[in-house]
Amino acid sequence: MLKEQLRRHLAQITPESDLARWFDPLDLHPLPDSLEIVVEFPHAYFGQWFDSQVKDHFEKQVSLYLGPGYVLRYRNREGATAGAQPSQPAFSAASIDFPFGHEFTFEQFFTNQKNLFPLASAREVAKSREVKFNPLVIQGDPGTGKTHLLRCMANEISKQLDKNFIFLGTLDDLAELYEAGPQDSPIAVRTHLTGYSCFFLDDLHRLGDYPNMAREVLILFNAFLDSKRQMAFSTAVPLASCEGIPLDLKTRLDGGLMVQLSKPDLDVRLKYVQDHCQRKKIALSKSQMLTLAQRHHDFRGLHGLMVKFQAFRELLKRDISEAIFENIMGRSLDEQTARTTPTVILEQVGRRFNLDAKTILGSKRTKDIVLARQVAMLLCREELGLSYPALGKLFGGKDHSTVLHAVKKIKKLQQDSNDTKDLVHALRKSCRQGGS
Repeated sequence: MLKEQLRRHLAQITPESDLARWFDPLDLHPLPDSLEIVVEFPHAYFGQWFDSQVKDHFEKQVSLYLGPGYVLRYRNREGATAGAQPSQPAFSAASIDFPFGHEFTFEQFFTNQKNLFPLASAREVAKSREVKFNPLVIQGDPGTGKTHLLRCMANEISKQLDKNFIFLGTLDDLAELYEAGPQDSPIAVRTHLTGYSCFFLDDLHRLGDYPNMAREVLILFNAFLDSKRQMAFSTAVPLASCEGIPLDLKTRLDGGLMVQLSKPDLDVRLKYVQDHCQRKKIALSKSQMLTLAQRHHDFRGLHGLMVKFQAFRELLKRDISEAIFENIMGRSLDEQTARTTPTVILEQVGRRFNLDAKTILGSKRTKDIVLARQVAMLLCREELGLSYPALGKLFGGKDHSTVLHAVKKIKKLQQDSNDTKDLVHALRKSCRQGGS
């Protein structure tokens, strides 16, 4: 019964010929009163091929169909091991949860020859029982798939290791842990972090935003390296150009494996769009899919557009006409070519609060001026991507911690107050339009 139900689920996205080749030969045996399923192979050679070719796809689809908590146990069919090598190891049990996101699998990382080495390196780190490449440093422009690979590795490792022993976060997440801990001593947070078995940190290039974190990252790095526990980092800037990373940490990072992600080519972007349309049942024509892939040169922009198309179809229950397609594409292009600058942001915030830019950048601390200053800091941070030290310099030489506090305060106010949320939204819109 389970096999028939699962086959119908797989048939929605898997060609019949593929199901006949690798799914039909399997036997599935749910164990009573448990969340375990025994998967039997017809023979050992089939199991080896299955493990290298379709296991990731199979486990992801079983997880999507059955939900969290299940464990698959692989074995060769009884009496069907003739001809296998005597030393052939048995396949171990594997959790099929994807605690770091179902969409983050190696199968869903689209690439061609240009990025095969980074992909192969991430696979090896995730699937190897021994720590071979430590740390793995993934460098690439925004939208090339760095975060995707980090999450792929975390998901793969979580099949054999409890997810609670895997740290995966951005530099912002790490900084927030320290800020939430005792201000006079970081030892408690440091002890907590060194209790993880794996440490995956995203956006290492932004270490300059948190000057006080450089020493902590170095301490954590040494602890994981000395105990031979896996680390992986991502950076959008070559390490040599990251001024916020101290030399001693750079030297240690250089001792690991560094891989470079290239921007996805047109054929890879098209494959990404086609797959997304198939999985999310978004009815775009071949011409429209090609247009998407041609106009957007990174995965991040493509993903944002696919989410918009999916929301339109699901919320309005309508097909995407050519006019609607061009409208959504046009809005996206407007966002891409927005003429936002620090001057524009200060002008728009000043107009809203009836203040001039000099006052906003000054040191006066009346209630309206402080609010205007904090809103301007938030917009400069989110719209321009300026670092906290750079924002401190822009706003009259303020300390980076002052800017960080301001940004967090306005984010919190937006959550608690619709008026603040509407204010920031309106200012963001006018800034993106260049103040027009």
